[in-house]
Amino acid sequence: MPWPAIARRLGPGRILGLLVVLALIAAILWATVFWNTGGDRVSPTAPEVLVKVADGSSLAGVADNLQHLGIIRSALYLRLYADVSHSAGDIQAGVYLLSGRETTAEILKKLIAGDVATRKLTIPEGYTVSDIAFLMQAKGIASVSAFVAAARSFPNPFVPQASPVRYRLEGYAFPSTYEIPYGTTPGQIADMLFAQWEREFTPAMRQEATKEHLTVNDVMTLASLVEREAKLESERPIIAAVFLNRLRIGMPMQSDPTVAYALGRPLDAVTIQDEHYASPYNTYYAKGLPPGPICNPGLPSIEAVLHPAKVGYLYFYGLPNGRHIFSYTYAQQLAAERAHP
Repeated sequence: MPWPAIARRLGPGRILGLLVVLALIAAILWATVFWNTGGDRVSPTAPEVLVKVADGSSLAGVADNLQHLGIIRSALYLRLYADVSHSAGDIQAGVYLLSGRETTAEILKKLIAGDVATRKLTIPEGYTVSDIAFLMQAKGIASVSAFVAAARSFPNPFVPQASPVRYRLEGYAFPSTYEIPYGTTPGQIADMLFAQWEREFTPAMRQEATKEHLTVNDVMTLASLVEREAKLESERPIIAAVFLNRLRIGMPMQSDPTVAYALGRPLDAVTIQDEHYASPYNTYYAKGLPPGPICNPGLPSIEAVLHPAKVGYLYFYGLPNGRHIFSYTYAQQLAAERAHP
């Protein structure tokens, strides 16, 4: 039957009703398909993208940006899903590593949890602030100049305000592995390293230092000398004892690594003439301890200072294999040097 005849038979009211039913069916079908596919992964091979979510960003704005970048299929789906899951206002600011390989639900979960992108930074024991700065620059985390500036002015409560230390963070940037979020400032990184040191240097250690009539800065400075001198774990407490014995009788520390630190040179570039270099860090030139640590020591060196070996040695001489010969007198030290030129 021709459509005009069908229309006359049905009448305008029935036609309108039929159109409404068809439109409703179409809408339900579209909504079903949209809800089942709108949050799917864009592509199993989609690249990862760094996305910055600024503080105060709206979910709608973030969703539109993610759709524009091709990370999600639909900004509308993300907003609707957030409403349904009651998480519309809970996204966290930060820089995220996101990919179209993730579902919209997975991406929203990251944004809500504040699962920001990070870069791994591993600081070995014995690294100096300068070493750390160059390491961070190589990893694209911070420039050398920016981190050095933060380390120089760091508000370290354990270093006297008038102290002539090179970096107020030196010795307190605890050697460990850190996950540094993108966008973290050099000052914030310095705070992270110091906070880890505070967790490692326990109240019991502070009490032990006080009992030995040492300040926290004394302990960290001595530990840095042990860190740079010791090659074998078993010798750390003995080397710590040597420095403590020298300190107690007013004998110069005479540690070669302090000369290298004062000059800013590698240890193997230091000569006998350099022992006269005028610097508070040079323990051949200045009496007592340097004004602060010469590197960032690990926990074994700190423990060695707090629990030194019970020996009376005043000298040690290093051998090529990393072992040291320990002596009570300078004559014994000279004999060791002659025996192992």
